[in-house]
Amino acid sequence: MYIGHRCDCGHSDLNHTQDGGGESLGSCVATCQRPCGPLAAPEVIPTFDIKARQVERVIVPGEGLPSEGGGYVVRTCACDACVALHEQLVSA
Repeated sequence: MYIGHRCDCGHSDLNHTQDGGGESLGSCVATCQRPCGPLAAPEVIPTFDIKARQVERVIVPGEGLPSEGGGYVVRTCACDACVALHEQLVSA
């Protein structure tokens, strides 16, 4: 699982171009192609690896979804809100 943001269109931050300022998710690159509003509160989002197996651990913010070669496919958000939610989850 990873911690990220979901916008008004329902897609996660991994489906958006970042605006660079941390204020908005930018434009959606999924099928809807909509511009999105302000950055929403972070949430835990179910995650699957390249072979469609569920990733059970909560991925540390700023790390990434694992690839077959052990690297990262894409890095997750490392904003203060995502880090705080991760710390809350791992200390529970």
